[in-house]
Amino acid sequence: MNSRIAAVDGWRVVAAMGVLYSHAWTLMNFPSLKIGPVDMLQVMNLWGSGVHLFFVISGFCFYLVLSRQKDYTFGAALKFWSKRWLRLAPAFYVACLIYASVNYALFRQDFFYRLFFNFIFFQNEVPNAEIQAIYWSLAVEWHFYLLLPLIFWQLRRSGITKTIVAILIIHITLNLLHYKGLLLPGDGWDYTIFANLGHFAWGILMGYFYVERKQFAFFNHPLSIIAGLGIAYAGKMLFYSHVVSALQGAGFIAKTVGPLIMTMGFACMIYSTLNNNALSKIFGARYIAALGTITYSFYLWHNFILYLIYDQVSANIPKTALGLALLLLMVLTILIPVSLVSYRLFESFYFKPRKLAINASRT
Repeated sequence: MNSRIAAVDGWRVVAAMGVLYSHAWTLMNFPSLKIGPVDMLQVMNLWGSGVHLFFVISGFCFYLVLSRQKDYTFGAALKFWSKRWLRLAPAFYVACLIYASVNYALFRQDFFYRLFFNFIFFQNEVPNAEIQAIYWSLAVEWHFYLLLPLIFWQLRRSGITKTIVAILIIHITLNLLHYKGLLLPGDGWDYTIFANLGHFAWGILMGYFYVERKQFAFFNHPLSIIAGLGIAYAGKMLFYSHVVSALQGAGFIAKTVGPLIMTMGFACMIYSTLNNNALSKIFGARYIAALGTITYSFYLWHNFILYLIYDQVSANIPKTALGLALLLLMVLTILIPVSLVSYRLFESFYFKPRKLAINASRT
C-alpha cells in the first residue's frame, strides 16, 4: 500500500526543476535562444513559476489528507500542525544552520535573530530576518497549514463551492487593494499567504474533484494538458512587466488575476494527468516519481549547490543557452545525490511510522 500518487510526484519534479531553471537562468543573466522573434528560454520561464505549482500541489494533497478526517476540533488542529512541523522542520532547520554558518561574516550581528524567525516560519514578516531568499515559500506553506483547519471547518459548514468562491474573493480583493497601493505597499507582499491563498484554493478544488471522482470529458483527453498549459501561459503573460506597463492604470488588475489564472492552468494540467491513463503513466513513471519523493530536499539545497558550482565555473562557461544547459547538468549531478542523502537523514523517518502502521493493520 502506498499513499503517494505517482503522477503528483511527477509534477513535484516539474515544479522543482522549474525553480532550478529559473534561478540558473537569472544567475546567467537571462541568456536567449531565439527561434524567429520568439526567445524560447524566456517562454520556458513559465516553468520557472514552480513555487506556485508547489502551492497548487499542496492544496490538492492536503484536501486528500483532511477530507478523511471527521474531527475538526482545536485538538485535532494541534495534532495536524505538529505532524506538519515534524515533516518540514528537521531538514529546513539543518539547511538554515548551514546557510547561516556559511554566511556568518554577513549575518554575524543577527545570526540568532535570523535563525529564530526562520525557525518559527516568520522570516517574511520581520525585517532583515532572511537567511536564504528562496525560503519565503516555506513560510507561506506553513501559514497555509495554520489556516487549513479553519478552511476545512468552513468546507464542512458551507460546502466546496461557497468555500472556494470565498477564498478566491478574499484573494482577489486583498491583492487588488495591495496593487492599487491601498494595502501594505511594498515588495514583501508577494511573499505572504495573502498574495498566494488563491493558488492553494485551486489545489483544494482539484482534490475535491479527485476524491469525489468527478469526471469531466475534457480532462479525459490527452490534449487537455495543452489547454491547461495555454491557460497557465496566458495568466503568466498578464503579470509580465511589459504587459502590466502597457495596461497603465489597469495594470494592478492584471497583476492580481494573472497569477491566479496561471495556477488555474496548473491545476487543469495536473488534473489531466490524473484522469488520462497515458499522461498518468508519463508523469508517474518509476524514476520520475522516485525523484519526486526527494523534491523537498532538492528545493532546500538547490540554490546552495547552484551558487557553489557557478562560482567555480562562471569564468569559463558561456552565457548562452548551451552554457545554461551545462550549468544545469553540473548542478543536477551533485544536487540529486545531496538531496537523496538529505531525504534519508532528515525526512525518511517521518514516513516510517506510517509504513509500520500499515504493515500492522495487515496482520
